Order: sequence, then structure tokens, then C-alpha cells
Amino acid sequence: MTRFHSLILLIVGVACITVAGPERALAERMVADLSDHTIEITSQFSGTELLIFGAIERAIPQGDGGHGVAIEGMDYDVIVVVQSERHDMVIRRKGMAGPIWVNKNARTVKDIPGYYALTSTRPLEHILPEPILKGYQLGLDRLNVSFEQELSEREGEAYRAGFVRNMKAKDLYIEQEGLISLLDEILFRAVLHFPANMPVGDYKVDIYLARGGEILLHEKAPLEVGKTGLERVIYNFAHSHPAYYGIVAILVALFAGWFSGFVSRKMSV
Repeated sequence: MTRFHSLILLIVGVACITVAGPERALAERMVADLSDHTIEITSQFSGTELLIFGAIERAIPQGDGGHGVAIEGMDYDVIVVVQSERHDMVIRRKGMAGPIWVNKNARTVKDIPGYYALTSTRPLEHILPEPILKGYQLGLDRLNVSFEQELSEREGEAYRAGFVRNMKAKDLYIEQEGLISLLDEILFRAVLHFPANMPVGDYKVDIYLARGGEILLHEKAPLEVGKTGLERVIYNFAHSHPAYYGIVAILVALFAGWFSGFVSRKMSV
């Protein structure tokens, strides 16, 4: 979906929530959507951007007109979180083995997303109190990272810091505070980046509307990331029949080695 179509949808959303009778309930409403609900990964995929947009109907009426107005201390904030399916991941810690660095200790991180991105209108600590932020796991510092093995507090913190640092280096964990545009306390838009190495699967998009230190509304939107074409066939075969995939990979490697050697001999004659 192009951004022109996204703008059309946004205008329709605004019309839906602003055209209301004078007897409507005095409560906030929010309409939110994505520029695309499907991301297709092909052999040429080098990353993409996703536009998340929406509109807010204010709860405070203005005189007899019935339209919202902004008053001091009643500013809205929007927080958007996108994350992939949760699964276990193995991380390894490097150590010295003689003169070289090698992977030594391995730990399993339980039930963790392979991709996590957050963006907001302001720094999170200016929007919500710490207990709410921790309860919703908003922000990388509050993401629940637990291990299958028993670890001391010091060792657990070291592994956690290393895991988050590596995921950020791969652009798989992103936190961008203050980048959501909020126009006239009504329209908002956020743009999130997805790298080429993003995991496939079903993602979830959570959009939070906050004001006065509490979450007023929580909207969700689905997002599917999948491979297409030959990449999809190979991916499905590798996950459905891993043993056969391994055998085929070995045979292909052997054939490639034999063929390159055959060509070299012919060229040298």
C-alpha cells in the first residue's frame, strides 16, 4: 500500500471519529492502521519501512460545537510497539582459549521476541510511571529476559546486557523515543525500520494512547512477515524436513566442488 492510500485511509478514519452527535459518550477513541499488513521477503529484500498512522477523538467537548480542544495538562501521548513471535534463543559468551577468542558458555533465553521496536511521542519516563512501563514491558530496559539455566544476579545481568547489545547491533532491537509525530493532538504517524535479517512469522503491533500517567486505550494490529517465491519453498522445506534439507545441502556442496574442479581442469588443458 502506498503512502497516498494510507493518507486516504487516515482521512476516512478522522471523518469516522469526528462526525458524531452531541450525545456521544465523553471518552477518547482512536483509529489506527498500518500502511501494509504483509511484508514479503524475496531474494532482493534489503529492508523496508512501515508507516503506522491514526487519529484520536478527544474526550473534552468545546462549548456547543462538540469538538475536542487541547487544555493544559491534558496532552496525549502515543506509544507504538512492534514485535515478532516469541521463542527461545541461544546466546554464547566468548572467552579466551589460549591466544584466541572462542565461544565458551551458552545460555538459553526463554520466550523472547526476535524483533522488538518501540517508538513514542516523548521519552517513556515522561509519559507513564515506572510500574506501568514494567507491567507492559515498554522499552528495552524493561523487556523480560529470563534464562533456562540458573544464573547469579551478576551473571544474569551480564548475559542480558550482552544479548540486548547484540540485538541492537543487528538492528533487531530498536528504541526511538520522541519520533512519533502528533499533529494538533488529533493525527499521529510513526515510521519503523525493518532490516533485511528480520525474522519471519506473525508480528503484533500494539498502539497505546496515554494521558496523565495512565494508558487510556490499547489498539492492536496484525502484521505478517513471510518469504515468497523460491525462498519460501526452501524455507518451508528446511523447517518441515530438516534432515532431508541437510542431506540435500551436502550433496549440492559436493556437486559444486566437483563442478568447479572439473571446469578448472578443462581450462588448464
